[in-house]
Amino acid sequence: MNIVAVSGSMNPESTTRKAVEIVAKAAEAEGAEVRRVDLRELNLPVYDCREDESTYPESVHLFKQWMLEADAFIIGSPEYHGSVSGALKNALDFIGARELEGKFVALVGTSGGALGATNTLNTLNIICRTLHAWPLPSMPSVPQSYQAFRPDGTLKDEKLQHRLEQLGRQLVKAVRMAVKGSE
Repeated sequence: MNIVAVSGSMNPESTTRKAVEIVAKAAEAEGAEVRRVDLRELNLPVYDCREDESTYPESVHLFKQWMLEADAFIIGSPEYHGSVSGALKNALDFIGARELEGKFVALVGTSGGALGATNTLNTLNIICRTLHAWPLPSMPSVPQSYQAFRPDGTLKDEKLQHRLEQLGRQLVKAVRMAVKGSE
């Protein structure tokens, strides 16, 4: 099982990346292979609706191929101004239903505020459904993320840590059930 994990943060000390990593490690513990996509390293250009997509740099073609080949996704975003990060939205603009259709997605959000990333998660849910993907019903959010993590990358809130780990396990279970059901 191939899962692509995308963190929508460009911050080198990203709490979103830490949250996505918790979900990814739990999925790996269940037997999945997880490709972590770092948008900082991928360095995608701004999506500009080119008629000739072959003129985009290799990073775009790699990203699209990874998304197409994936069986499922982990997508995380910080809440920026009540929505997803511009970097993540730009990356998602390069793909379509061809890459996501019928695939499960685990969504996670982080926020500097006390209310969490509810708007971001709702927006990601809409984007994924529009691209014909199946977002899992549990969408954990890490509020006040700047102070939520221990130095080892785990969450101080053990219940929230468990929710993120459970999300990774649920993603693997959903894919396995879907494969088993199609046999």
